[in-house]
Amino acid sequence: MPYSKEQLKNNEYFERVVEAARREQVSLYARQDLDSAASGSNPAANPNIRLTSGEFLSIPEQEELGSTQGTIVIKNEVKVPSDNTDLFKSTKINELLNNNPVKKLSVDEFFVEYEKLRDEIPGEGQRDSHRYIYETSQTYIDTDDDEIKKLKERLQSEIDRLVTIQENLNQVLEAEAEEEAQDAAYAKYQADMLLYAQTTVPFSRKEYDNRGQPVASETNGFPKLRFDEQPRGNHRGKTFNLTRVKSTFYGYGRKKNKKVRKGNQYICFELKALGDPTLTYEWQDNETGTSLQFSKHADKIKGINTNKIEINMGTRYGPAPGDNYVRCKITDASGEKYSEVVSFDSRHVRARR
Repeated sequence: MPYSKEQLKNNEYFERVVEAARREQVSLYARQDLDSAASGSNPAANPNIRLTSGEFLSIPEQEELGSTQGTIVIKNEVKVPSDNTDLFKSTKINELLNNNPVKKLSVDEFFVEYEKLRDEIPGEGQRDSHRYIYETSQTYIDTDDDEIKKLKERLQSEIDRLVTIQENLNQVLEAEAEEEAQDAAYAKYQADMLLYAQTTVPFSRKEYDNRGQPVASETNGFPKLRFDEQPRGNHRGKTFNLTRVKSTFYGYGRKKNKKVRKGNQYICFELKALGDPTLTYEWQDNETGTSLQFSKHADKIKGINTNKIEINMGTRYGPAPGDNYVRCKITDASGEKYSEVVSFDSRHVRARR
């Protein structure tokens, strides 16, 4: 067991060793001082004024040698650069200094640090936990564990299923957003078409889409259901400007033998109506409101479901229809309307012509 400093002070053997070393030191200094004096005035010739480690040499016994001060020598050296300095300097950049280097741990260093910290790392957690290390490490391990493989397959299948659901949901949401935008555009179109309510009705939604979703205008819609011209009539070949038309039969004797006047056999009525593409016509008996197709003289009437009808009054007075008051009903998707009433009948006269 080593001695303490206090014990060494009272150790006779240690004191003799120290004293011998001190005397050797004094003797060395004395010889160096004599050599310095003998060499002239250059104290720098004495290399032992400093120790090899650089410390000044200090001897307490200098007073015994007749010297009361130590000698310190500083060499007077001036360094002058050479003209060929560039020959000894390298101007090539071999590396760049990184003031903030990021230390990358080796695998060995990582496990050394892990061993130090493993008792402080929490067991559970999304990150910075043993659970995270365990689950992450499993992805790098080639294992033949069928359960793990099956679990991975199930997880991947579930991921694929959820991705498909998400894609389908996105498509549905996009379609709904597009449909809402189109509904809003059609609602605006309908509102704007109120400016033309006297003459035009909006297109149906289907027609609006088929026509490229036009902006509201008097022409971008269906004509409002109405009569552009009320029914007017006359005998065939004449101007249709009458609301009551008669056919004349003439002759002597019985009525049934009387002949129809030339040009009086056919009576026509015509009108003009506006409406959407579903516009229909129906000529009716004004009194009963039934279609003329149910009349007992229906075989003598043409065009019952058009804007123009033609009644064959016959060539003889007898079988022709009697007095009739008729009207026309027009119908489209918006509703129905009735025309003014017109009439046709026959008369007979006693005359040769």
